[in-house]
Parts: sequence; structure tokens; C-alpha cells
Amino acid sequence: MSEELRALWQERHRQQRVGAPEPFVTEMLPLLPRGLALDVAAGTGRHSIALARAGFTVHAVDFSLPAMLKLHDAAAAQRLPIRPVVAELETFALPQLRYDAIVNVSFLDRKLTAALKAALKIGGALLFDTFLIDQAEIGHPRNPDFLLGHYELRALLEGLEIVRYREGLTVYPDGQRAWRAGALAIREN
Repeated sequence: MSEELRALWQERHRQQRVGAPEPFVTEMLPLLPRGLALDVAAGTGRHSIALARAGFTVHAVDFSLPAMLKLHDAAAAQRLPIRPVVAELETFALPQLRYDAIVNVSFLDRKLTAALKAALKIGGALLFDTFLIDQAEIGHPRNPDFLLGHYELRALLEGLEIVRYREGLTVYPDGQRAWRAGALAIREN
């Protein structure tokens, strides 16, 4: 990530409020096996908070100190079991067979997918939801490095059993739209 982009995200996190979880996350939350969860690129923690409220203990990882401080304060105020971790995901050593659930939303690092799968316990679930290539036509992000091709998510999750899968246009309650791919996949062995 360039220093310019890093600075942009740091400032965005300083100003950002904790928002609502992605609709796909809310829909899939009851299907996730309870226990220890990892929120990848957690930002200010909208998914970490949803996970903790649903009974998970959460490790939230993000490179942004302002985001992790904001999440720490929100978790403390609500007495939620969330442990914010400031780390670069590209170099963060994920433990193997550790997590019951991993949530990766609106973040795409194709090289990280194998480590995420290995970090799941047997029977653990990976919930992955991010932008499709079609998103470039209607808004942010536009960089193809951060956009999935059609059915690419299925290929990235090879070796896991896909329980739910969808691709298409998501329309939010406020009328905003985004092209997204989402999957819930289970590690069977």
C-alpha cells in the first residue's frame, strides 16, 4: 500500500463512525460456529462489534492505529470481548487451526487467502464478502487489484465447502448500491 493511500485510510478512520455490518454478514451470522473469531482488516470494527454481540470473542486486525483505538474504546464502553491488534496483514503471522470463524469483508488480498483457510479450525467458517469487477463502473473501489472477477471467489475458496455463495448488486437501505461477491465456506479437514 502506498504511503498516500495509507494516509488516506488513516484519516478516514479518524473521522469514521462505526457503521452497520454488511447485509451478507448479518444474514450469515447465525450460521457461523461460535467461539473465537478473526475480523480481517477490521477498520473501526462494525463486524467485530456484531460478532461480539452474537457471542464471539473477537481478534480484530487492521493496520490503522486510529481505527483500532476507536474499536478499543467502543468495545470497552460496551464491555465486548474484542481484542484490537494493529498489524500489517501482509506480514502478520496467522496461527494455524486457531479460529472458529474468520470474517473478511471489503478487503481483498488474494495472497492472504491460503493463510486465512489454514487459520480456521476443522469445522470453522470463513465468511468472505467483497467487491466485484462491476463495481468499477459505479464507484469506489476502481482498482482491479481490489475487485474480484466473476466466480473468482469460488476459486479462492477451493478446498473449503461452500455453504452459501452469491454475486450481484447489493442495494442498501439508503439507496446506495455496490457489486459484491459473498461466500460462507467451511473447513472440513
